[in-house]
Amino acid sequence: MKKNILLIVLAVMLFKPSFGQVTKESYEKAVDLLNCKTVELSLKDDKNLTGFQEKCPCNSSSYIQVNQFLESTNLGATAALSREIESLKNVFKENWPKDTVVTFLSDDIFADKTNYQKINAFAEKRKGKPEFDSYKTSLKTDLFANLIENVPQEATTDFETQQSTIESRVSELENNQKIIANKSWFSGITSQIIVVAFIVSLLFAFLILFLVSKLFNDKDSEVPNSLKNYVKKKIDETPYSRATSNNQSNSSELRDANNRIRDLESQINRLNNDFEKLKHSNSTYSPTYYSTNKETRQPEPKTETLFLSTPNSDGSFNESSASNTYKDGASIYRLMKTGNANAKFQIDEKETSIKLALQYPDKNIDPVCDAENAFNPRATKISTVKKGEAELQDGKWIINAKAIIRYED
Repeated sequence: MKKNILLIVLAVMLFKPSFGQVTKESYEKAVDLLNCKTVELSLKDDKNLTGFQEKCPCNSSSYIQVNQFLESTNLGATAALSREIESLKNVFKENWPKDTVVTFLSDDIFADKTNYQKINAFAEKRKGKPEFDSYKTSLKTDLFANLIENVPQEATTDFETQQSTIESRVSELENNQKIIANKSWFSGITSQIIVVAFIVSLLFAFLILFLVSKLFNDKDSEVPNSLKNYVKKKIDETPYSRATSNNQSNSSELRDANNRIRDLESQINRLNNDFEKLKHSNSTYSPTYYSTNKETRQPEPKTETLFLSTPNSDGSFNESSASNTYKDGASIYRLMKTGNANAKFQIDEKETSIKLALQYPDKNIDPVCDAENAFNPRATKISTVKKGEAELQDGKWIINAKAIIRYED
């Protein structure tokens, strides 16, 4: 009965299914597509629509291209809408099913007035209009076509082969249990005997080294009897008989221990011979001691600078959203690594980064920064008084100490 239950459990573990999830790369491309189509609809009655369609075809344009066009044409409100859509890249989740992503990007964000105010205002302004209904229908179709899922792992199909393998493993386990049950009382203390023998060998080696050192320092003196008696006492007190029946070892470990013991005995014999030769030799001998301490050079921490966009509401940054290069119109923070998992951060000094941070200080600044003075809507500069500290944990840069900033006109 126990054997059958074990077979069932192992079979369930081997046949565990694996489901596909949307990849991060395809999700970011889907957000770019949503961004382009939304900007295109917002410019429906604007004179810049034709120029936008020529320079930013929605099937191949990124947020950077869209933002550059909007900045060049001074379309501030549309640029703010585009930045809010770009921030959707920061909410990507691992193991996110394709249907859930499509629903989120084509329905949920338009109804979320709390987190996406500009996207909600865009939808409410066009609610019930034919062009908006057509936009959403086309958006869903394009999202389904562009989102790519991870290839699911194929489950094992040859059940008879798996069952045979499982039965063999169960049989092997049963045989091992029988062997363990039939072991003699002596086999249970083998490992402890090995340890004791190794300790005794080390004590002998220590004694010989001490005698040689004593001879080099003072040839006329002899080793005190008190030291000899102390070493002999410690060897006699070694607990050969202490053992427990729960200790187990295999033959390979025993052979390795015996080999180490024989090596130590050979070294002790050589030291004894050298000691005797030196003792009866009248020639002077100046031994050269070599330092066994080797300087260990610690690897220098890898220095690296990363650029980050909007922080999470809990005061952290997603490692997956970090970039090695500055992205104009997207990068707000500059993070400098001080170790493999530690870093300091601050708001980047570039005018574009500061301007982007000041647009939504409650989302872009407050989660990871403390200000020395009150926020001023007329502020155009942000100076970093003290850099913040962050630590990489489970794919996120967790803030250990907020950055200290000051708003300036």
